[in-house]
Amino acid sequence: MINKERKYSISVSILLMVISMSIITSCGIKKYTTTMQQMMITETKDIVYTEKEISEDIDYFIKSVEEVSPFPYMNADSLTIQSLADYLKKKGDRKGNELYMDFMRLSAAYNVGHIYTFPPEAMLDKAIEKGVRFFPMFIKKNLGKWEILGIIDNAIPEKYLGNELIRINGKEMSEIIETIQPLLPNDGNTDEVIGASLPFLLWAVNISQPYSVEIMNKENGLSEILELQGTNDLDKYRTQKPIDKEVKLQDFITFDILDKNIGYINAKSFGFVQYNQITKTFEKEMESYFAELKAKGVSNLIIDLRENGGGSSYPAEAILQKIAHKPYQQTGGSTMRVSRQFGEFLDGLPWAIRIIAKKGSMKNYDKYPIGTNIKEENKPALPKKFKNSFSGQVYVLIGPNTHSAAMMMANAVEDFDLGILVGEPTKSIPRELSNALPLKTPNAIIAFVVPATLFTRANGDANNFEPVNPDVIVETTPEDLQLKLDPVMQFVLGKISRNN
Repeated sequence: MINKERKYSISVSILLMVISMSIITSCGIKKYTTTMQQMMITETKDIVYTEKEISEDIDYFIKSVEEVSPFPYMNADSLTIQSLADYLKKKGDRKGNELYMDFMRLSAAYNVGHIYTFPPEAMLDKAIEKGVRFFPMFIKKNLGKWEILGIIDNAIPEKYLGNELIRINGKEMSEIIETIQPLLPNDGNTDEVIGASLPFLLWAVNISQPYSVEIMNKENGLSEILELQGTNDLDKYRTQKPIDKEVKLQDFITFDILDKNIGYINAKSFGFVQYNQITKTFEKEMESYFAELKAKGVSNLIIDLRENGGGSSYPAEAILQKIAHKPYQQTGGSTMRVSRQFGEFLDGLPWAIRIIAKKGSMKNYDKYPIGTNIKEENKPALPKKFKNSFSGQVYVLIGPNTHSAAMMMANAVEDFDLGILVGEPTKSIPRELSNALPLKTPNAIIAFVVPATLFTRANGDANNFEPVNPDVIVETTPEDLQLKLDPVMQFVLGKISRNN
């Protein structure tokens, strides 16, 4: 297990591997759910793919981005990407592992959070079957140094937490980072991605067991070399759980009452709407929870979004409707591209979902010519009167790992003063390409997503490129994590105590 309270995964939350499908609602059906899950699984095998197959896949990827996204080159140069694509095509035949890395580089070149490939689950499964053991720790960059943040399977004693990682298998950390960086978008979140996804990324760049790790002791400044075998227990750190793995609501969000006057919603992810039964459970438990808050006269509510990498806007909106008592909106407007791919996706939805999906800007989707950018401006609205709405003080905890739908929820709180934001600024900004469409390349079957919509921040200011900033900045240091301290929560609990 990881020796710290807030777990980091090999990716969904940090790499934004939770699909941002705001159009999916709780009325999905089991067959559709299974299909959606399957669409998010890369099926690339550990075999050799031909240059022709690879060229076709690359062309398919680029064409999909250009046709589906309203602003495909918003953060990148088209000529640079085409040059990279030509280089990757000419590399010749290659095995699935190398090919997947090439697609990571290609998607990263767009520098858009919601253009990415899903991890090669089949190859990961095969690697584990063959006895491959993954790097057993996570790291974090602090003042230019990479420090040990978390440990898997008790690979080393806890006393090493917070110490600097200098080399892995004889390679300087700077050299390793230089190898990994081209695989990730330069969107301001690279260091967090590397630190939290290191086991997966080292496997991707062929740095494998046994691991010889050089560590600098922060107390005495002396270096020490540790020999590690690694871990094969990656199930709970995987980016996409296998379809046959049971998941439950508690994996995504929990509802608690800390004491008689403090409610606590730990929203770890909004990526559960593709699970019909879990969505129904969410609706039931949330309604019961807010009824309990009201019955017990709870006057303080803490909503924790610090490790929420996003998902659907539906859970965020459901919670906001319970706490908002003034006009608000999660986005000030949007620009959506009409594409054949997204049209086919809409037409393939079950009837009940399709009716709900084709509302708002998608109401007349089929009537627009392919390539049209549909623009829509929103105006803040007072939420409907909901039973058991919360009338007390709301605190929303945010940080660098608050992304996508969670970041947009936090932005609604920020722009419309729906609560007190506490923690650290988000890395992503509330002007982002999202509403991602899942697709797969025809030959290597690499699953990827392309954003179909550009959303404007909640207040409609399209010229504001600031992240979501907390009202009260409270930083969490590696030392805090090592000592299992939570200064953000401590601050809020202290403020509540003083106010009482």
